[in-house]
Parts: sequence; structure tokens; C-alpha cells
Amino acid sequence: MTFSHDGLRDSLTHLAAPPYFYENLRRDLATAQRNRSKLTLIRFQMFPTPESADEAEGDENPHTRSLYEVAILSFAELLKSSIRAEDLCARLGRFEFTIILRADHEVAQSLSTRVLKQWQSELFICKSSYIPAKFGESSLEILNRLDNQELQGITKSN
Repeated sequence: MTFSHDGLRDSLTHLAAPPYFYENLRRDLATAQRNRSKLTLIRFQMFPTPESADEAEGDENPHTRSLYEVAILSFAELLKSSIRAEDLCARLGRFEFTIILRADHEVAQSLSTRVLKQWQSELFICKSSYIPAKFGESSLEILNRLDNQELQGITKSN
């Protein structure tokens, strides 16, 4: 399975691609500072369980979707149905999704908790972290802080 995009959308999930996400993040940070509004980033990371490696071994037929692709698509659909139209969700890595949420960290916490509770998979667990933007912060600075943020929530593996 390859990770590809056209610069705007991820080819598998049709979520925002990294270049589009980074440009929107830069713009949204400037807008939030100018308007003194809230902006929070949420990161979700999926982790294959040991069972998923066993299941994926027998999934070599090139005409069928792999279990990994099915899980990624399912999680992307869950995120799409959970966010508002003004928020932006992107797939930034194979199993990494990030949301630009135009709200405070309490809303981010609620959304993160709701998504983790709804995610049901025996083959993948999911963890999340979220961080509010600081006024005057660059996109690189907030992404570095998010990278250093410990993953807080976790789904329960069956």
C-alpha cells in the first residue's frame, strides 16, 4: 500500500493531504491571532495490534483491499462524520490523522473522547493527543509541540 496524494487530497481517504493541511494551518493560525479566536490541533494515531499482523499475512491478493486500507478508510469515515464543516481533517502519515479544530481544548477533548469511544477494531488501537495554539505561534512551533505531546487517550483493544 502506498501513501500518495495530489497535493490537495489523500488518494485513499480523500482527506486533506499534507501540503494542503500545512497551508491551511498557517492561514488559520494567522486568522486566530488576528481575531483572538481559539484553535486546537488533535492528532490520532492508529497502531496495529499483534492480531492484525497475523490477519494481514493472508491478505496478498492485489485485487482486494488490505485490512490496513479497510481500517484506514473506516477511521477516516469516522473522523469525517465527527467534525464540523469549518474544521479540517488530514491524513499526514500512513496511520496518522490530524484535525485543525476551530475551538478551544475542551471541545477538542470532547471530540477526541467521542472518536476513541466510537472506534471499534480488534486489529488497530487508536491514541490521541490535542494541543491549543498559542498567539504568535508559527505552524512549525505548534506542530513541534504536538509532536512532543504525550498521547493521552487510547481505545480499548478487545
